[in-house]
This record gives sequence, C-alpha cells and structure tokens, in this order.
Amino acid sequence: MMGKTRFLLDSNVLIDTLNRKLDLLAFLSDFPDCEAYINMIVAIVVLSKPGMCEQEEADIRALQESFKWAEIDRDVCEIAVKIRRTGGLRLPDALIAATSVALNATVVSNDSHILGYSRSGYSAIPSNRESSGAL
Repeated sequence: MMGKTRFLLDSNVLIDTLNRKLDLLAFLSDFPDCEAYINMIVAIVVLSKPGMCEQEEADIRALQESFKWAEIDRDVCEIAVKIRRTGGLRLPDALIAATSVALNATVVSNDSHILGYSRSGYSAIPSNRESSGAL
C-alpha cells in the first residue's frame, strides 16, 4: 500500500495564495488525504515581507498554521550540504529541496530553480499546473 501524497509548499505558493493568484485549496483537493508541509525557511521568507501590515501578518500566520511543519534537523542539513556541494541551489532553496527529500514529499513551487533542480529522490511540480489529479 502506498503512503499518503506529501507536498512541501514553497514560499511563492503561500504568497500567491494570500494575493489570490492561486487557489491552493483547489490545487490540494486534487489529492485527497494529502499532507501539506512548510518549513521554517518558507515561514521566514513569507513573514519577512517589508511593510507588512498587521492584518497581512495575521493572515499569513493563520495560513501557515493550517499546514504541518517540517523540521530542519541534522539529516536535512546533511542532504542540503550535498545539494550545495553539487552547485545545485542557493541555501534557502537547498534547504527546501533537502526537506522534501527527507519527507519523501514533492515540492510545489513556481520558482524556476526549484522546478529545474534534479536529483535522485527529489521531485517538484508547478503550483499553476492544470488540475488533473496526476503528478
């Protein structure tokens, strides 16, 4: 029996959701019983927007709390080191990719660096893909 589909959401997905450019719930509804994660890198990027008003921050925090939080532990750090040594990604993107590998999750992003990265155990899909229910 296969496990649940897991997604790690990139910061641009949360930002697009808050700006109403993406219907994340509709996207995730194509994958019944999926698990959606964020990590601290995503949280920091989204919450550090200059000039953010209190309501925006409250909306972001509420959205972030609707997902599971993936820890960046020693295993994730070791995977990120390998990714960085190969020259694949900048540190924030390497930590997102490493977290997804550790979770066996697919990254959902519109970042060309994340989408273009390739390695064993890693996968990514664009959040603006056509709804089809298939990866």
